[in-house]
Amino acid sequence: MLMKILYLITKSNWGGAQRHVFDLAENMKGKGHSVTVALGGEGILQKKLEDIGVKTYLVTNLERDISTKKDADSFKEIYKLIKRERPDILHLHSPKAAGLGALAGCLLKVKSVIVTVHGWSFNEDRPINQKIMIAFFSWLTMILAHKTVLLSEREYLQASRFPGVKDKIVLIPLGIKPPTFMSIDGAKQMIGKLIDMNLIEISKKIVIGTIAELHPNKGLTYLINAMEQVSKDHPDTICVIIGGGDDLATLHLLIKEKRLESSVLLAGYVDNASEYLKAFNIFVLSSLKEGLPYTILEAGSASLPVVATTVGGIPEIVEDMRSGVLVQPKNSRELAHALSFMIEHSAMRKQYGAALREIVTRKFSLEKMLAEVESLYEKNN
Repeated sequence: MLMKILYLITKSNWGGAQRHVFDLAENMKGKGHSVTVALGGEGILQKKLEDIGVKTYLVTNLERDISTKKDADSFKEIYKLIKRERPDILHLHSPKAAGLGALAGCLLKVKSVIVTVHGWSFNEDRPINQKIMIAFFSWLTMILAHKTVLLSEREYLQASRFPGVKDKIVLIPLGIKPPTFMSIDGAKQMIGKLIDMNLIEISKKIVIGTIAELHPNKGLTYLINAMEQVSKDHPDTICVIIGGGDDLATLHLLIKEKRLESSVLLAGYVDNASEYLKAFNIFVLSSLKEGLPYTILEAGSASLPVVATTVGGIPEIVEDMRSGVLVQPKNSRELAHALSFMIEHSAMRKQYGAALREIVTRKFSLEKMLAEVESLYEKNN
C-alpha cells in the first residue's frame, strides 16, 4: 500500500535526528511512497535530501529556541503545509516540530500522526521548573499523536510512566547500514590533513576520537578536562573532535586555557565522517543526554573500543567492561581514568571492539528498523 508521507524536523543541520529522517525519507521514497520533508533552516539535511530527489519545504521561522512570535508563525506555516499536502502519515521529529506538528495534525484530522523521540529534553541538565514544563509538553505531544516511537528501552520506560499513553508508545531501535570505512592509513592521512599532522606523526600517536555536534549536550568540556590528565599520563595521545556547532569558540578557549593545543584538536565538520573511524584507536562519547546514538553504532561497526557515558540508550549498546567502558556523565576524572585504562590495555581494546561489532551487527540493522517503521505506518493508516 503506497502512502503519502510528510516528515517534519526542527533543524536541518546533520545530527542523529537528521540522519534518521534522511534514512527514512530515502528508503520510503525507494519503496514508491510519496515523500516530502519540511524543516527549519537551509542546512546539510536539506541539501542531502535534494541530492537524492526528495522534495523539501523550508519552514521559515522553525528553530529550537523558544520564541512566541516565531513559534506562532511556524505553527501557521506548518498548518497550511499539512492542509495543502494532506499526508496519510505525518511523522514528526524533535520537540519543537513534534509539538507544533502534532497540534496541527490533530486539528486537521490527519489519519496518522507519529512522533519519534530522539532523547527526552527533560533529561537535559536544566532547572527543575523547566524540566517539569518540558515533561508536561512532552506528555501533551504524546496525547495528541497517534503513536510515539522511542529509540531506547530506557526512554520507552520513561514514556510508559506518563498517564494515558500506554497504547500510544512503541519501541523501534535505530538501525544502520554499516559504513564503508577507509583503510587505517588512508583514514589517518585524511584526519591528519584536518589537524595539520602528517601520516608519520599521527601514526605514532594513540588517537582518541569522537564525532559530535559542538553543543553542551555532548559534554565536550568534560572530555577536554579529562584530556588534561590523560595527556600528562600518556603524552603520545591526542584527542580529535570531529563536528561543527555553536560551542566552537567556547571549546577553543577551554583548550587554550588548559594548554592542550597539541593534545585536543578540533577537526571541524566532516561530511561522511564515519568513513574515517579507522583513524581512531579509541572512540569516546562524553554526552550528557542521548537517545540511541548513531556514532556508537558506527564505532561498533568499525570494531572500535568505546568509552561512553551511561545516558539514554548507550548502555543498551555498550556492555560495561565487555564491549566498552561506561562512565557517569559530567565526571571528567572518571572519564580520564577510563581512557587511560583503554590506552594501557591494547589487547582488551581489540577484544572490546570485536564484541561491540557483534552486538551492532546482530541488533541494529537498518533493514529491521525500516521494516518496523513501515509496518507502523501501515497499521495506523
